[in-house]
Amino acid sequence: MLEVQQYAVCDFELYADVGDRNPFAVEVTATFTHELGEVVEDLPGFFDGDKWVVRFSPGVEGVWTGRSRSELSGLDGAEWSVQCVGNENADVHGLIGIDPEYPQRFAWSDGTPFLYLGFECDWLFSYHQADAARCYRHVDLVASRGFNCFVMNLYAHTGFGSRPNDDTRPVLPEYIFGPPEMYLFEGTNDAPDHERMNIDFFRDFDRLMRYLHGKGIVVHLMLQVQNKQVNWPARETEADDRFWRYAVARYQAFGNVVWDVGKESKNLYREMGDHDYVLDRMDIIRKADAYGHLLTVHDVEIRNAGTLSEPDRQSDFVTDQVHLSDAARYNREAIRRLRNSGTPYVNVEYGYELAEEQLKTYRGRTTAEWDDILKWTWAIYAAGAYPCYYYDNTSWDLIKFEPVPESWMRYRELRDFLAGLPFNQMVGDNEYVERGLCLALAGDAYLVYLPEGGDTRIDLSDVGGDTPIAVEWMAILTGERSSSKMRKSSDWGGFNTDLTNPFEDKDQPCVVGLWVGGKGAIR
Repeated sequence: MLEVQQYAVCDFELYADVGDRNPFAVEVTATFTHELGEVVEDLPGFFDGDKWVVRFSPGVEGVWTGRSRSELSGLDGAEWSVQCVGNENADVHGLIGIDPEYPQRFAWSDGTPFLYLGFECDWLFSYHQADAARCYRHVDLVASRGFNCFVMNLYAHTGFGSRPNDDTRPVLPEYIFGPPEMYLFEGTNDAPDHERMNIDFFRDFDRLMRYLHGKGIVVHLMLQVQNKQVNWPARETEADDRFWRYAVARYQAFGNVVWDVGKESKNLYREMGDHDYVLDRMDIIRKADAYGHLLTVHDVEIRNAGTLSEPDRQSDFVTDQVHLSDAARYNREAIRRLRNSGTPYVNVEYGYELAEEQLKTYRGRTTAEWDDILKWTWAIYAAGAYPCYYYDNTSWDLIKFEPVPESWMRYRELRDFLAGLPFNQMVGDNEYVERGLCLALAGDAYLVYLPEGGDTRIDLSDVGGDTPIAVEWMAILTGERSSSKMRKSSDWGGFNTDLTNPFEDKDQPCVVGLWVGGKGAIR
């Protein structure tokens, strides 16, 4: 009997002779049953070059038994036993999902809240192919700065690194990671064999996935990208369907995965004229996924701020790309989307931080210095939504992590500050403050964000008059903090309690957290 820790990923191998048949077209599934009755049913296997693999992750301690099923006799009827023991990795918490008590927030299956702080690194797969050791060092660096989710492509082909160089923004070859060394199908991107997957590509991606899983880093995996010149199979062919089922089969045992139909999915809408193809891909993903991972679609339609398309409605959470011009507008848009969707809301690519060394990467109307990007990030959180950060020199196929921007420490401080609040229980409601933005668990905890600094007044009518309140201010551009204790004003007159800025420079953007009864009082 194989001993496996809870939430770990283990592979079971199967061997058979298929003769002239395409082994990628041979189907095998398995069912794993826990001794107390829980079942993981119709878990699909996948062909791995010289064998088939059933990849399993036990979510409950105890004994699991598995059995394979296939029309091919050599793959049918294999049996396995797994002794699942306690999880010893403090960074791993099971399957990322929706908080069952707060449906617009994320949580792990073990009940741990998940504060999504995304880091877009679309070509991480290609970076790993070229230099895995350096890739891991930089994954660790990003994680140390508070980011806990990589938004990344399964595959992309071209980017800025493949464009002609110029003298204004030179790029050294060691920082160019596109086109990737390996195509995900056999053949090449120019002359593909869409009937067969490139096993070397997927085995390399397996190693990256295992590393990220062990670190407890969520992988927001964009299964296709529609604007990077990838030679995908023809739409709605058997080869196309097989690709989607294969990717889901190979990576669904990793509890840290979120499926995304594809980056820039608005281009599928332009190409197809409707959402039918995206909706069909969503159906394929869900049918192939025995674990029930979260599923979303990035940027379904262009210029769709404030609206919900049919793919948005059928997603487990909304992933959009909305570009605005100031913190207040980002906050209002996030509140509106949360009100309309009833699910979590993530704004991916809301702004592009200018790197310290400017390479030939993307420039848009919301390309900005780091302080503006940070201010917009806080505004999204103050609505109760989630952001995904974009840094010019790490988001495309030109990847250069050094020099490490000082701004990344501000995200570590942001994450630590929010970790002290009951974020999943809080609701964006700016009516609580005379000026600024507010996220509140009425009567228990409040987050007030002042993008222009200064003082404000807050409505604490839900708080008992004699209750002590712990207060902590943080200047978001420097990390400077100031802590104190207070009680609400005894006189009720609307915004009845002053929040007086403690910093010497009162005009700098800042946040203030209020814990009614003290920090330890919130459960």
